[in-house]
Amino acid sequence: MRIATRIFLYLFTLIAIASATLGYVSVQDERTHLLSGVRSEARLMARALASVLRFYHPGDPSVDLDRLLADIAPRNWPTPPMLRFYDREGAPLGIACAECNPLALPHNRIDLASLFEDGREEFRESGLEQFFSITVPVRGAGGSHQGALEVVLPLQQINQTLAGTTRRFLLFTLILISGLGAIIIFIVRWNITQPLSQLVGAARQLGSGDLAQRIEPSGVPDLDQLVDELNRMAVGLEEQHRSRENFYQQKLALERGLRHAEKLASIGQLTSGLAHEIGTPLNVISGRAEQLLNKLGPDDSGRRALESIIRQSEQIAGLIERLLAFSRQDIKCWEEIDLAGILKESFSLCQMRFSRSDFSFKLDLELSVTRMTGDSNAMRQLFVNLMLNSIQALAGQGELRVISEMVNERLAIVFEDNGPGIPENARDKVFVPFFTTKDVGEGTGLGLFIVANIVEEHAGDIHIEERTGGGARFVMTFPLQGDGRAR
Repeated sequence: MRIATRIFLYLFTLIAIASATLGYVSVQDERTHLLSGVRSEARLMARALASVLRFYHPGDPSVDLDRLLADIAPRNWPTPPMLRFYDREGAPLGIACAECNPLALPHNRIDLASLFEDGREEFRESGLEQFFSITVPVRGAGGSHQGALEVVLPLQQINQTLAGTTRRFLLFTLILISGLGAIIIFIVRWNITQPLSQLVGAARQLGSGDLAQRIEPSGVPDLDQLVDELNRMAVGLEEQHRSRENFYQQKLALERGLRHAEKLASIGQLTSGLAHEIGTPLNVISGRAEQLLNKLGPDDSGRRALESIIRQSEQIAGLIERLLAFSRQDIKCWEEIDLAGILKESFSLCQMRFSRSDFSFKLDLELSVTRMTGDSNAMRQLFVNLMLNSIQALAGQGELRVISEMVNERLAIVFEDNGPGIPENARDKVFVPFFTTKDVGEGTGLGLFIVANIVEEHAGDIHIEERTGGGARFVMTFPLQGDGRAR
């Protein structure tokens, strides 16, 4: 059963019980009031007739009791009263009824000794009809007993009045209950049924996955508490869904990054082996070219070609050496580092990723401090990652300036380029693993994360600063050793 129907039935039952109780009390009160009026009229009539009969005897032919009764009977009484007389012995003496037939009641002997001065009152029934009777003593002029007088009043008018009152009350109660029922249904539907329907609909939408669903307050405080809790639950579910989605995206990015890192590691191993394979025939080419060069005279025209072969072979050998150094296992080895040399090596490694026709990137070194203590392999990787970050941002067409100087007794190394720079809302995330602003397949999001780890291993710190004129500006600071050299 619906709650609205249940509330309506409860209230309807309470109203019906209250109305029935009120009606019963009202009818009984009306009955008591009417009976009180009848009794008062009967007493007055009985006393008036008893006073008259002190001087006249009911058997006297000169006394027209019917006319006397008609004169004193109430004009609005539909059924006239009846008089019954008793002699000095209490035996029935006669009956008088103005403009009516005698009422069908037994007329028996009474005990006059038991009558009080105020008379005796009683209710009588004959079939379905009810009567009120009052019997008073009749005394003569000297106070002697002449008999008794009984006034009988039918209660038909009272019963008809009560029946009409009951019908009117029932009609009023029916109209009242119908009106209140309609009002209750409207109130319950407006304040309970509709808000609950909204709650049910919102719960179904939440269950179907629409976590953005919210419910407006209904204006009913108790239901609004439920609305607030449901909205709060929807917000919590939405946040959990968003967190779970972010977690899945991060997990997916992590898996992709790990697969890419594994691929890069495999390529690094292949590159190391390939460098060894290239080095052997390259040494043969360089050695044979030197032998041929030693056999030629100073003015021989073939010397220039052989010298070019030897220079190119040495350049290739240098590149292979740098590749091998970059791909070696990361074994920490603290040593004194030539900043200029390692920066140039890192730049030459970066050049290998671009064809010479598409590469016009310029490296500008402003080194006030040229040496520091650290792990050369790690620092080489740090510089390569920072340079690649700038070169890729500028598509190989730009300028990178590297500055080293002492700031507050610490070595500061600054990388700044003239590229598009890093958005302000991404600066706090660039050192997070697998975060990248590059297109899919162009970056793993590990380069700057590795840079931050290497800086931390050297007890330094790194941050991004605004650069006048645009571009990215990375500032790294390293502490000094006890001998004053930077570490």
